[in-house]
Amino acid sequence: MSLSPSAQAYVGLYEILTASMPLEEAALRTKLETLRIVMTGKIPIQEISKWCSSLQDGSVLKPFFQAVDGAGYDIVIIDTPSGLHGPTEGILRNCTHVLLPQQCEPLALRSLMLTVDFLDQLQTENPDACSLAGVVLTMADPELPESKQIVDEIRRILPPEMVCQAFFPRDPEIINASMKGMPLGLLRGDAPPPIALLFDQLAAELEGKLGLQKPEQNDEYVSLVV
Repeated sequence: MSLSPSAQAYVGLYEILTASMPLEEAALRTKLETLRIVMTGKIPIQEISKWCSSLQDGSVLKPFFQAVDGAGYDIVIIDTPSGLHGPTEGILRNCTHVLLPQQCEPLALRSLMLTVDFLDQLQTENPDACSLAGVVLTMADPELPESKQIVDEIRRILPPEMVCQAFFPRDPEIINASMKGMPLGLLRGDAPPPIALLFDQLAAELEGKLGLQKPEQNDEYVSLVV
């Protein structure tokens, strides 16, 4: 999902870290009872560069991660800026798993191995550091041979288990949902667009990779006839 431009009007991570705001005050309620969202916060323009740099080694972020650990949330998903710098590096030094979206474009491909090497370095420094849950291919264009070539190249250079089976083509519905600041699954009420099913597929893959499936859960088909 994406957030509307009004997201910048809310308190969030900045206030938690700089003003000791309690997590429950900063976490916004949503239409889904089980979902809370913490925005970036109201960062003064003149403080943005300094604040982002302060997050790079990860130590400043520890109070936030301690707060979410103690709040009873099942899963905490953090959407980071692209590139290995500032907030992104600091978050990678604190999280448990990383899902790496990879655009199927030449320029984006160049940064893929840099990120993989950085994660390997973190593992070398600390065996308990975050691990790569998977690389998910995005912005693929089936009409362009170059896009298919990049998909094939990524699958060639990475171990098969590292690349998610679900991959995401360019689709106007994703842009539409992003502009409206809502999940694809809720875009049309009871009839979500077909592209939304790919996110369900990705979620099912991650459940298996991260061991999130309950013991009694299985994917066997259930007969409709009693």
